[in-house]
Amino acid sequence: MNQHNSGATEWVALLGDSARTGGLGLKAALEPKGIRWRLRLAKSVRSAPVLGGDLLYVTCLDGFLHAIDTTTGRHAWKFDAGAPSHSTPSLSGGKVLFGCDSGRVRALDGISGRKVWEVAAGAEVWASPVVQGGKVFFGSADGNFYSVDLETGKREWTRPVGARIYSTACATPGRVYFGCSDKRVYCLEPSSGKVLWSTATGNVVDSSPAVAGDTVLIGSEDFAVYAFDAATGSVRWKVETGLGISSSPAVSGGTVFIGSKDHFLYALDVRTGSLRWKVNLRTSVTASPVVGKGVVCIQAGGLVALDSSTGKTLWRASLGRSLQSAPVLAGSRTYLAGIQGIVYALE
Repeated sequence: MNQHNSGATEWVALLGDSARTGGLGLKAALEPKGIRWRLRLAKSVRSAPVLGGDLLYVTCLDGFLHAIDTTTGRHAWKFDAGAPSHSTPSLSGGKVLFGCDSGRVRALDGISGRKVWEVAAGAEVWASPVVQGGKVFFGSADGNFYSVDLETGKREWTRPVGARIYSTACATPGRVYFGCSDKRVYCLEPSSGKVLWSTATGNVVDSSPAVAGDTVLIGSEDFAVYAFDAATGSVRWKVETGLGISSSPAVSGGTVFIGSKDHFLYALDVRTGSLRWKVNLRTSVTASPVVGKGVVCIQAGGLVALDSSTGKTLWRASLGRSLQSAPVLAGSRTYLAGIQGIVYALE
């Protein structure tokens, strides 16, 4: 039987944490020698896979959540959501949570795929549901941000912000942060949904925030990376790039990594915003970086692994382009999905 390892009971941000590790911690990202298996799904994958025990969970535009046995590369089960899904799954307390384009957010049993609960928003939910303190947080294109109970799916509060939300939240014990298409970054109180602060940028914010200590880091389509004071929302620094940013930042060792549509992956000092390095990947970088031990991986014209200290390319796997996915780094194995709808295990 598959053992579902939900990892930490708190899933604070897209891919588990501010480093975007998929909840696995800083694993090695060894250069793959080849493809262990591949599985072609019926339609495109516009989300990132997540790993729980020996099951890989992948949402797809075919309307299914796919649970794939990592040993065989075959389905353990799949759940028919009835609508395409752009939402990266989250894992918490033995449950798999995900949103879909019908506006429904579901919690499934991670082993069996049985539905535990579902809740409906008024429009598509592209964000990844985020768990903190027994609550599930997510925004919707209906202009509302929601809090529901992790165990029951009962809605606890709804905060209208009046504009589409595609940013996945980052939730800490006392704050929930997210970006919005009204060009603002919001901070809410988790217990009530009260707006503690909101700060304007120059354009839409679809990037998902990362939190490093008392600093919130996020990109905007106004061509800039921002660092906000987590308590007040004041701008600590702002770094311009050559084009808009929909990539979400990853943070590790005092460095924030983020991609831009100007083709560069940037490594910036979290405290000051000073440039540590930048690398031209020769394609628009919209995916989220994922940090491993001494390495940062990004899907841009294939999968690229860079030395996190220098930006030097360590290896590359040219499996075809991917728009918004991110790899799962599991030591000797790497899992990834692309917009062609193929899920790969590299080893």
